Amino acid sequence: MSRVFLGLGSNIENRLEYLQKTFQEISKQYNIISVSAIYETEPIGETNQQNFLNAVIEIETDETPKQLFSFIKSVEKKIGRIERGKWQAREIDIDILLFDNVVLDIPELTIPHKEMHNRKFVLQPASEIAGSIVHPVFKKSITRLSQECQDNSIVQLTQYSFQSSSS
Repeated sequence: MSRVFLGLGSNIENRLEYLQKTFQEISKQYNIISVSAIYETEPIGETNQQNFLNAVIEIETDETPKQLFSFIKSVEKKIGRIERGKWQAREIDIDILLFDNVVLDIPELTIPHKEMHNRKFVLQPASEIAGSIVHPVFKKSITRLSQECQDNSIVQLTQYSFQSSSS
């Protein structure tokens, strides 16, 4: 089984509801090992939009990265994501951050996520649940990458948490 860390983010309408639905869809298919807190974060790029809610979850899978990526895209579509382009608002965004020690660079998918080391909104929640995991390209722990990150955007802990589906 492979250990995979997924970044989740939403900044449209009921952000928490989109995160909850995504968490529930993922938990139907995969064993969720750990879950970070949920953070409110500033948008990057196009900043004239609502703040994001972001979190990181760890799952285990026996699928390939491409199979997982296909599943993620189907979840985004099911949850209601509308493709608007880079830096635009999103109902839900799911990124494969790390997939064991896999390094993959193909047109549709790059693992580890090519910008995770530059994004405080990814590194801070990832440090909670994967702080000692070593990034396979930079050969530094997630905690170290978080400490060295030059991103000065606001990443604020919320009181929100994921609820397990009882059905």
